[in-house]
Amino acid sequence: TARERDSKAPLVVGGGPCAFNPEPLAEFFDFFYLGDAEAGLIDLLYEVAESRAAEVPKSELLARLAGRPGVYVPSLFEPVYDSRGRLIEIASLKPGYEKVRRAVVPDLDRAYFPDRPVVPFTRPVHDRLAVEISRGCTRGCRFCQAGYIYRPVRERRPETVLSLAARALASTGHDEASFLSLSAGDYTCLPQLMTAFMNVHAPRRVALSLPSLRVGSLTAEMMGQIKRVRKTGFTLAPEAGTQRLRDVINKDLTEDDLLSSAREAFGLGWRLIKLYFMLGLPTETRADVEAIADLARKVRTGTKGRLGVSFAAFVPKAHTPFQWEPMLDHDLVLDRMDLLRRRLKGRGLRPKWNSAESSLIEGILARGDRRLGRVLRLVQARGGRFDAWDEQLRPSLWLEALAEAGLSPDDYLRARDRDEVLPWSHLDTGTDVAYLWSERERSFRGEKSPDCRDGTCGRCGVCDFERVQPVLSDPDQDLPSTLPAAAPEGPVRRLRINYAKLGPARFLSHLETVDVFVRAFRRAGLDLNMSQGFHPQPRVIFCTPLPVGLPSLDEHLEAELIGPPNLDRVNQLLARHLPQGFSINSVVSSSEARSRLKARGERYRIEAPEDTFKPGLSFDPERLEHIQLTKRGKKGPRRIDLFPLLGDLRVLTSRSIDITLLNGPQGSVRPLAVLEFLFNLSKEIMDELVVVKVETLLERG
Repeated sequence: TARERDSKAPLVVGGGPCAFNPEPLAEFFDFFYLGDAEAGLIDLLYEVAESRAAEVPKSELLARLAGRPGVYVPSLFEPVYDSRGRLIEIASLKPGYEKVRRAVVPDLDRAYFPDRPVVPFTRPVHDRLAVEISRGCTRGCRFCQAGYIYRPVRERRPETVLSLAARALASTGHDEASFLSLSAGDYTCLPQLMTAFMNVHAPRRVALSLPSLRVGSLTAEMMGQIKRVRKTGFTLAPEAGTQRLRDVINKDLTEDDLLSSAREAFGLGWRLIKLYFMLGLPTETRADVEAIADLARKVRTGTKGRLGVSFAAFVPKAHTPFQWEPMLDHDLVLDRMDLLRRRLKGRGLRPKWNSAESSLIEGILARGDRRLGRVLRLVQARGGRFDAWDEQLRPSLWLEALAEAGLSPDDYLRARDRDEVLPWSHLDTGTDVAYLWSERERSFRGEKSPDCRDGTCGRCGVCDFERVQPVLSDPDQDLPSTLPAAAPEGPVRRLRINYAKLGPARFLSHLETVDVFVRAFRRAGLDLNMSQGFHPQPRVIFCTPLPVGLPSLDEHLEAELIGPPNLDRVNQLLARHLPQGFSINSVVSSSEARSRLKARGERYRIEAPEDTFKPGLSFDPERLEHIQLTKRGKKGPRRIDLFPLLGDLRVLTSRSIDITLLNGPQGSVRPLAVLEFLFNLSKEIMDELVVVKVETLLERG
């Protein structure tokens, strides 16, 4: 916990959307940063460094930081409860520090943006470049926390977006960019921006995706720009199945909008569209749930495409008009999920859902207070790990921990009174609480609220119209690079590249190694020749996949490059842009290679930490003939004949062996499996052996 860490320990800091109700984590964090980090986090870090150098006590440092916008120090507040366990006050322990207002960056164009972001070599979920084109959303969906805590809307100028994207693509080697925003389709001049971006980057086969689209905002022209390289993901979020319920949540969307967007996408060649819905929204009825399935069927009618239908239980979030609402009873959630699953059966429909149990825990944490800190400790101590994965979630652990802490789930999932003190009441997003309550009241009357983007101010309280106010781009401006750039030209040459894969690089899988090289080519400015079709792929061929964890001195690939420089220059450029552990041995023209890019076997060097092998032992074909070795694979164990696969075996010293293994009709075997079998080595010795692949035996050309 924070109080157990002294001044020498690192400060533990949290941020992001969950920091707007961090109370369940309050005892573990030294402070939270609320709002836009660009508004002051760097200056804050300098102050921390100076205070550490001057050996300022931790309590004094935190008191200083508490005066900065967006800095919430939980230890300077104390919750007060009544005899029923209801929160009645959040008392400040520092005069003048009764409320914490979020930090706001008024102009994104002047804010720092990383144009040389860290590129992971293992494959993340979102394996692409993300460029934030705007922050904030003024649509006013009443369930959406992000729509309230990131106000007002602030757009980056198109010229800034294009410049940032160009620099970041060059430095990362990504072949896909995502225009990031809470509602990318609302960006003022999105069609012009997309056209300018694709004109510059489509010739080098860089794709564009828009991850967050409002139904009705995507035009046929914009879809056409996306598909110039390849069709990226297409997700629409109706949220509710009926117009009545969409009006309740202020979702500015009609059924005709959804059907029109879906038909346009299917007509332009998309084969999969994903729809997202919520169950348990305020005022929802069984008919609203059944309407989700009916709407999904209408979307797919008349097409051969597939439809992914995702749904999850609605969780009331802090700082939204629905923060006072109850969460739907767990049994009712299960019942409605089951109803929807039954009605979504059929060709081309793919239902997908979040578990009701994980949503229950999310609901408790989303509006929880500091007493949940003890619950978290109990769950962790009893083995709770990776609960976001359904196979790891153990709801009984959470229920037992809540009971032991004297807490009830119902107390966190219940409706809240208008004047009730909420665990996050001392944290100020800038949006007036009275405005949130008025939006709640309007929702139950089925009244929609306008988007302030069109000039109608809803008086939510965020803007002061001097420093903080909406920032929109000029929809009529002309952008640079409006004409398509020329595609890479020149002769196509196939190069054979011999490389080593050692150190940390050996832990990359084969597919990750492919990504590493493709990105290195791109960062080096070397244009790869691409395949044709709907999903063009770079023409790069690897000899054989290398098992994860095995270092190698001798790997091979062939790549087709358009108009490459001389071979020495290719070697230098690649070497400069490959990560640690990769090194280039040689680059030659494929036509000059004396062998085919097909392995007939491999030679390995195996080192033992102590005297293990009998010196002088060599390969004896007669003695090893017809030895049956058990090979364990995905389909279970099977017996294979070792003799035709063992090309050579030499004991070099009592601690090292050289072994050559060949590829045969039965496949191949791992060197350690052969050694364990031939020498009857113990598990302890096997664990200490070090294997290096020293040569790939290529078939002669």
